Amino acid sequence: MSDRLRIGVGVVVVAAAVVLFIVLQGGGSSDSGGKQVIVNGKAVSGVATIRVRNGKPVGGITKLVYTKGDQIQIKVVSDVADEVHLHGYDIGKDVKAGGSVTFDLPASIEGVFEMELESRSEQIAELRVNP
Repeated sequence: MSDRLRIGVGVVVVAAAVVLFIVLQGGGSSDSGGKQVIVNGKAVSGVATIRVRNGKPVGGITKLVYTKGDQIQIKVVSDVADEVHLHGYDIGKDVKAGGSVTFDLPASIEGVFEMELESRSEQIAELRVNP
């Protein structure tokens, strides 16, 4: 085997090892401490973001699944002013038109809860906390 061929094979092996390492590590850092949330059936890391346009959730009601003890991190970005209310946990936060609010709390209560634009009675998310 020639030196050029050995070098080429070595470069390919190193590149493959780097790609494998990145894939096994999840592709990067997460602000959720490695925890994942199920958003509309898909596991994602970090903060779940819900977008509201014209007083309605973009893409329909977002379904979020956590395990008791996880950290719930939800950001709501809205083009309308309203109170975003997380029922069951009884937490409400005012969002300005064109603004956002963030919910960051422990998943301490098991069950299924609605998140809605309170004055519009518009459900934007369903939050499930499993045991």
